Amino acid sequence: MPNATVLIPRRLRMSLRLLLPKNKSALLDSWPREPRVYHRGVTELDRAVPLSLMDEYVSFDLLSPQYVAAVKDGQAVHPGRFSRDGKMIPGKLQGLAGQGYTLNLREIQRTIPYLAGVSRDIQSETGCANYAAAIITPPGKQGLRHHWDQWTGVITQLAGRKRWPLWRPVVEYPMGAYMSSPEVWTPELTERFATTPPDVEFELSPGDTLVVPRGWVHNPYSVSDDRSYHLTFALHERTRLWVAEKLIGLAIKDAHFRAEVPPSAFARETEAEIRKVRSLVICFLRQADTATAAELIRKAAETENA
Repeated sequence: MPNATVLIPRRLRMSLRLLLPKNKSALLDSWPREPRVYHRGVTELDRAVPLSLMDEYVSFDLLSPQYVAAVKDGQAVHPGRFSRDGKMIPGKLQGLAGQGYTLNLREIQRTIPYLAGVSRDIQSETGCANYAAAIITPPGKQGLRHHWDQWTGVITQLAGRKRWPLWRPVVEYPMGAYMSSPEVWTPELTERFATTPPDVEFELSPGDTLVVPRGWVHNPYSVSDDRSYHLTFALHERTRLWVAEKLIGLAIKDAHFRAEVPPSAFARETEAEIRKVRSLVICFLRQADTATAAELIRKAAETENA
């Protein structure tokens, strides 16, 4: 007889309540501008996805290579070190962990149903597409070095201890398509942050949750005698640009917007065509039914991935 599947009731997931039990409004009322640590204690999250569960996914090679990274002191190994033809090579990832590499298991909610439910609930509650990453760092080691993210990170420490030095943003409101860390990072920035004390610093223990606003530079490393394990929930904020894109996207029902643009508009009459389209956009927005648009955009926020 097959083993029975134990399902965790949907009502227990409660999205942000698992990460910030008494401080959920800290993310719902407005986006944070300063990093902050909250002590959540032990929640259903800690019991549902312990380090032992992640160890099983690693040891049995149950991961998708495209979402896996092994990093030590800021350097990631080539995926060919642990995968071939889109599959994990048995034992290789576990071996890298034994050599001091931090394992970054991105998009882990695609693999673990419980986290898929948490991720979906967070999006339903906040309107933000998001994903979860499991980060496992050997004792006293470091994975990624100084960088910033183009999303708000909610870091839940589940095992071990990790120190988080943080510096104020270099870029105001970075996005994936605008001033992301990999796009603009320079050796000069590395030198700057290596020689400048952090603006704030936190040490996370199990039961702590750190909220890092997008753009804040961070350089976390393990400070415990055992492995550090945390889940990062990356919340992709909906920007006003996103709302504007969705709003103008509703113009697809207007035949004027579906009409083709003649080749001459790109050869020699581009500015004139832009003026025509600008007039159409202004007219459309003035007449747009904001109540209908709000309902459609709200639905898109709750369902669309990043």
